[in-house]
Amino acid sequence: MSNLLITFLAAALFAGGGQDPVPRESHGPESGQEHGAESGREGDESGEPGILYGIAETARQSRAGVDLVIRYDEAAASFAGTVTNTTGAPVADVRVEIHLSNGVELGPTPLLTLKPRQQSPVVLDARGRNFAAWQVHIEIGRDEH
Repeated sequence: MSNLLITFLAAALFAGGGQDPVPRESHGPESGQEHGAESGREGDESGEPGILYGIAETARQSRAGVDLVIRYDEAAASFAGTVTNTTGAPVADVRVEIHLSNGVELGPTPLLTLKPRQQSPVVLDARGRNFAAWQVHIEIGRDEH
């Protein structure tokens, strides 16, 4: 299956609810490109639908003062990164969720409260999962899943 077809199918999968996927530049899975996204638009679930990342890409997102940097580690077959509270106040009930292009959802991670300026590791196991692309988003608050 061509990369273009995989990308089209993955974008259609994540579009959901009749909304158009968020446009982004096309990068191959070997590009190693990094992308940033300000997510958390009013009325959506922290960037869903959002940027579709290739296997070798690093996601950088921010929401309500929480910064996320995460990438797929092929050797460990997991996603690894950090969430950081960039504010001067605690941020409660922070978690991260990943959606794979094969329809599998990883996470969400356990809830955590980040102290001001605190950074915490994020790891989501992807062993045994075959996928060509992925999306990630930060969730904040207990009502958000």
